[in-house]
Amino acid sequence: MIIQDSPSVNAMLRFRLERAGFVVDTAETGEEGIGKTSERQYQLILLDYNLPGINGSQVCHHLKENHNTRNIPVLFMSAKDENELSQITKEAGADGYVTLPFDGKIFIEKISGLLKKSEA
Repeated sequence: MIIQDSPSVNAMLRFRLERAGFVVDTAETGEEGIGKTSERQYQLILLDYNLPGINGSQVCHHLKENHNTRNIPVLFMSAKDENELSQITKEAGADGYVTLPFDGKIFIEKISGLLKKSEA
């Protein structure tokens, strides 16, 4: 699941992930993302920090407090400084982060590694 407010970024991420063999769903707001996670179980959530309405940190807190979604790995995505993003990730309870823009190969490797770790 990708929760990202930019349709063009969603399309690019979906393309990269689907080419790597992943099945992808998207949402453009935190509220929409939370709604979709209540309807379907996801293996991983890629979450933009800067969302309109409720921000990524609030979405992450909600997901980690919910019995049905607390074990789904959450990976923040943001163009913020890496040190700031690392701190936000820790405070929100996310499982990791990717800084934007990113290298496509490294992005796929990070997602694959996080999925393998969560399956163990």
